Amino acid sequence: MKDYLYYHELSGGLKIQTNGVSLYLTKGWIKNIYKTHLIQLEYQYFFNYKDKKIAPNSQLNQGGRKYYYGLQNRFHTIRLSYGFERCIADKAEQNGVRLSFIGFAGFSLGLIKPYYLEKLMYRDSITGDYVTEDIKYRGSNEEIFLNQDSIYQAAPFYKGIGQMIPTFGGHVKAGLNFDWGSKDRFVKALEVGVMLDVFYRKVPIYVNQDANSFIKPSLYLGFHFGKRW
Repeated sequence: MKDYLYYHELSGGLKIQTNGVSLYLTKGWIKNIYKTHLIQLEYQYFFNYKDKKIAPNSQLNQGGRKYYYGLQNRFHTIRLSYGFERCIADKAEQNGVRLSFIGFAGFSLGLIKPYYLEKLMYRDSITGDYVTEDIKYRGSNEEIFLNQDSIYQAAPFYKGIGQMIPTFGGHVKAGLNFDWGSKDRFVKALEVGVMLDVFYRKVPIYVNQDANSFIKPSLYLGFHFGKRW
Protein backbone atom coordinates (compact mmCIF):
# COMPACT_ATOMS: atom_id res chain seq x y z
CA MET A 1 0.00 0.00 0.00
CA LYS A 2 3.04 2.28 0.17
CA ASP A 3 2.46 3.73 -3.33
CA TYR A 4 -0.86 5.21 -2.23
CA LEU A 5 1.11 7.68 -0.13
CA TYR A 6 1.83 9.62 -3.33
CA TYR A 7 -0.69 11.34 -5.58
CA HIS A 8 1.51 13.64 -7.71
CA GLU A 9 4.69 13.29 -9.73
CA LEU A 10 6.91 15.88 -11.42
CA SER A 11 9.95 14.97 -13.51
CA GLY A 12 12.13 16.36 -16.25
CA GLY A 13 14.87 15.08 -18.45
CA LEU A 14 16.81 14.70 -21.66
CA LYS A 15 15.92 12.56 -24.62
CA ILE A 16 18.34 11.43 -27.33
CA GLN A 17 16.54 10.64 -30.59
CA THR A 18 17.49 9.30 -33.98
CA ASN A 19 16.51 12.69 -35.43
CA GLY A 20 17.62 15.11 -32.70
CA VAL A 21 17.61 15.85 -28.99
CA SER A 22 14.82 16.92 -26.61
CA LEU A 23 14.25 18.47 -23.21
CA TYR A 24 10.96 17.77 -21.44
CA LEU A 25 8.92 18.31 -18.29
CA THR A 26 6.22 15.85 -17.18
CA LYS A 27 3.46 16.26 -14.57
CA GLY A 28 1.70 13.12 -13.34
CA TRP A 29 -1.43 12.40 -11.32
CA ILE A 30 -1.11 9.03 -9.59
CA LYS A 31 -4.47 7.23 -9.54
CA ASN A 32 -3.27 3.99 -7.94
CA ILE A 33 -0.18 1.76 -7.90
CA TYR A 34 -0.84 0.69 -11.50
CA LYS A 35 -2.08 3.83 -13.25
CA THR A 36 -0.81 7.41 -13.66
CA HIS A 37 -2.16 10.16 -15.93
CA LEU A 38 0.46 12.43 -17.51
CA ILE A 39 0.85 15.78 -19.22
CA GLN A 40 4.17 16.53 -20.93
CA LEU A 41 5.74 19.66 -22.40
CA GLU A 42 8.70 19.00 -24.69
CA TYR A 43 11.12 20.91 -26.90
CA GLN A 44 13.07 19.17 -29.67
CA TYR A 45 15.88 20.37 -31.90
CA PHE A 46 15.83 18.30 -35.10
CA PHE A 47 18.98 17.31 -36.95
CA ASN A 48 20.25 14.48 -39.12
CA TYR A 49 23.32 12.68 -37.77
CA LYS A 50 24.37 12.01 -41.37
CA ASP A 51 24.70 15.71 -42.18
CA LYS A 52 28.35 16.79 -42.26
CA LYS A 53 29.78 20.26 -41.92
CA ILE A 54 32.02 21.53 -44.70
CA ALA A 55 34.98 23.87 -44.21
CA PRO A 56 34.90 27.13 -46.22
CA ASN A 57 37.15 27.63 -49.21
CA SER A 58 40.62 28.02 -47.63
CA GLN A 59 41.55 30.68 -50.20
CA LEU A 60 38.70 32.84 -48.91
CA ASN A 61 38.59 32.17 -45.18
CA GLN A 62 40.89 29.56 -43.72
CA GLY A 63 39.58 28.58 -40.28
CA GLY A 64 36.13 30.11 -40.84
CA ARG A 65 32.92 28.61 -39.43
CA LYS A 66 31.97 25.33 -41.09
CA TYR A 67 28.58 25.10 -42.78
CA TYR A 68 25.99 22.56 -43.92
CA TYR A 69 25.80 22.47 -47.70
CA GLY A 70 22.29 22.22 -49.14
CA LEU A 71 20.53 23.10 -45.88
CA GLN A 72 17.91 25.84 -46.13
CA ASN A 73 16.21 25.74 -42.71
CA ARG A 74 16.65 24.52 -39.15
CA PHE A 75 13.67 22.86 -37.47
CA HIS A 76 12.49 23.02 -33.87
CA THR A 77 9.35 21.56 -32.31
CA ILE A 78 7.36 22.23 -29.15
CA ARG A 79 5.02 19.39 -28.13
CA LEU A 80 2.15 19.33 -25.66
CA SER A 81 1.01 15.78 -24.88
CA TYR A 82 -1.51 13.93 -22.77
CA GLY A 83 -0.68 10.35 -21.82
CA PHE A 84 -0.66 7.58 -19.30
CA GLU A 85 1.65 5.18 -17.52
CA ARG A 86 0.66 1.58 -16.72
CA CYS A 87 2.72 -0.54 -14.36
CA ILE A 88 3.67 -3.94 -15.83
CA ALA A 89 5.91 -5.16 -13.01
CA ASP A 90 6.47 -3.41 -9.66
CA LYS A 91 9.74 -3.23 -7.71
CA ALA A 92 10.71 -5.75 -5.09
CA GLU A 93 10.33 -4.66 -1.48
CA GLN A 94 13.93 -3.47 -1.11
CA ASN A 95 15.43 -2.98 -4.56
CA GLY A 96 14.70 -3.63 -8.21
CA VAL A 97 13.22 -1.91 -11.24
CA ARG A 98 9.64 -0.88 -11.84
CA LEU A 99 8.65 -1.59 -15.45
CA SER A 100 5.83 0.45 -17.00
CA PHE A 101 4.29 1.06 -20.40
CA ILE A 102 3.78 4.70 -21.39
CA GLY A 103 1.76 6.25 -24.20
CA PHE A 104 1.28 9.86 -25.35
CA ALA A 105 -0.59 11.76 -28.05
CA GLY A 106 -0.77 15.47 -28.62
CA PHE A 107 -0.17 18.68 -30.55
CA SER A 108 3.12 19.65 -32.25
CA LEU A 109 4.13 23.22 -33.03
CA GLY A 110 6.98 23.24 -35.55
CA LEU A 111 9.22 26.29 -35.92
CA ILE A 112 11.11 26.65 -39.19
CA LYS A 113 14.19 28.86 -38.80
CA PRO A 114 16.06 30.08 -41.92
CA TYR A 115 19.63 28.85 -42.27
CA TYR A 116 21.97 31.69 -43.25
CA LEU A 117 25.30 31.57 -45.05
CA GLU A 118 27.82 34.37 -45.18
CA LYS A 119 28.49 34.85 -48.87
CA LEU A 120 31.37 36.72 -50.52
CA MET A 121 30.12 39.74 -52.44
CA TYR A 122 33.39 41.34 -53.57
CA ARG A 123 36.91 42.23 -52.44
CA ASP A 124 37.67 45.83 -51.57
CA SER A 125 40.23 47.10 -54.08
CA ILE A 126 41.77 49.49 -51.56
CA THR A 127 41.96 47.51 -48.30
CA GLY A 128 41.94 44.03 -49.84
CA ASP A 129 39.27 42.93 -47.34
CA TYR A 130 36.44 40.63 -48.33
CA VAL A 131 32.96 42.16 -48.19
CA THR A 132 30.31 39.59 -47.26
CA GLU A 133 26.54 39.41 -46.83
CA ASP A 134 24.35 36.99 -44.86
CA ILE A 135 21.84 35.35 -47.19
CA LYS A 136 19.16 32.69 -46.86
CA TYR A 137 17.70 30.39 -49.49
CA ARG A 138 14.84 31.98 -51.44
CA GLY A 139 14.37 29.63 -54.39
CA SER A 140 15.24 32.36 -56.86
CA ASN A 141 18.83 32.55 -55.52
CA GLU A 142 19.59 28.81 -55.59
CA GLU A 143 22.56 29.22 -57.94
CA ILE A 144 24.17 31.76 -55.60
CA PHE A 145 23.23 29.96 -52.36
CA LEU A 146 24.73 26.65 -53.54
CA ASN A 147 27.89 28.12 -55.06
CA GLN A 148 30.59 26.77 -52.74
CA ASP A 149 33.27 28.99 -54.27
CA SER A 150 31.61 32.07 -52.77
CA ILE A 151 30.63 30.69 -49.32
CA TYR A 152 32.74 32.63 -46.84
CA GLN A 153 31.45 30.78 -43.75
CA ALA A 154 28.28 29.88 -41.85
CA ALA A 155 26.39 32.83 -40.39
CA PRO A 156 26.04 32.96 -36.55
CA PHE A 157 23.50 30.50 -35.11
CA TYR A 158 21.17 33.25 -33.87
CA LYS A 159 20.75 34.68 -37.37
CA GLY A 160 17.13 34.14 -38.48
CA ILE A 161 15.61 33.58 -35.03
CA GLY A 162 13.23 36.50 -35.56
CA GLN A 163 12.08 35.05 -38.90
CA MET A 164 10.80 31.68 -37.68
CA ILE A 165 7.71 30.35 -39.48
CA PRO A 166 5.25 28.10 -37.59
CA THR A 167 3.87 24.83 -38.91
CA PHE A 168 1.39 22.56 -37.18
CA GLY A 169 0.96 18.85 -36.63
CA GLY A 170 0.42 16.08 -34.14
CA HIS A 171 2.36 13.21 -32.62
CA VAL A 172 2.08 9.87 -30.87
CA LYS A 173 4.64 8.17 -28.65
CA ALA A 174 4.91 4.80 -26.94
CA GLY A 175 7.64 3.24 -24.83
CA LEU A 176 8.83 1.32 -21.81
CA ASN A 177 9.85 3.08 -18.60
CA PHE A 178 12.40 1.52 -16.22
CA ASP A 179 12.34 3.24 -12.81
CA TRP A 180 15.30 2.13 -10.68
CA GLY A 181 14.98 4.69 -7.84
CA SER A 182 15.64 3.04 -4.48
CA LYS A 183 13.09 5.34 -2.80
CA ASP A 184 9.57 5.70 -4.13
CA ARG A 185 9.40 9.44 -3.54
CA PHE A 186 12.16 10.04 -6.10
CA VAL A 187 11.90 9.41 -9.84
CA LYS A 188 15.02 7.99 -11.49
CA ALA A 189 14.11 6.39 -14.78
CA LEU A 190 15.33 5.28 -18.18
CA GLU A 191 12.84 5.24 -21.03
CA VAL A 192 13.04 3.73 -24.52
CA GLY A 193 10.43 4.02 -27.21
CA VAL A 194 9.22 5.18 -30.61
CA MET A 195 7.73 8.50 -31.71
CA LEU A 196 5.94 9.73 -34.81
CA ASP A 197 5.41 13.39 -35.73
CA VAL A 198 3.10 14.25 -38.63
CA PHE A 199 2.87 17.80 -39.98
CA TYR A 200 0.30 19.20 -42.40
CA ARG A 201 2.96 19.87 -45.05
CA LYS A 202 6.51 18.97 -45.97
CA VAL A 203 9.04 20.62 -43.67
CA PRO A 204 11.54 22.40 -45.99
CA ILE A 205 14.80 21.55 -44.25
CA TYR A 206 16.86 20.89 -47.39
CA VAL A 207 17.12 22.69 -50.73
CA ASN A 208 16.54 19.29 -52.37
CA GLN A 209 12.78 18.92 -51.90
CA ASP A 210 12.95 15.13 -52.38
CA ALA A 211 14.84 14.93 -49.06
CA ASN A 212 12.03 16.68 -47.17
CA SER A 213 9.00 15.03 -45.58
CA PHE A 214 5.94 15.83 -43.46
CA ILE A 215 6.39 12.57 -41.48
CA LYS A 216 9.17 12.32 -38.90
CA PRO A 217 9.51 8.92 -37.16
CA SER A 218 12.18 8.29 -34.55
CA LEU A 219 13.48 6.02 -31.83
CA TYR A 220 14.46 7.58 -28.52
CA LEU A 221 16.29 7.01 -25.26
CA GLY A 222 15.26 9.23 -22.36
CA PHE A 223 16.68 9.94 -18.91
CA HIS A 224 14.45 11.63 -16.37
CA PHE A 225 14.53 12.55 -12.73
CA GLY A 226 11.96 13.99 -10.38
CA LYS A 227 9.89 13.64 -7.25
CA ARG A 228 6.57 12.22 -6.02
CA TRP A 229 4.46 13.68 -3.22
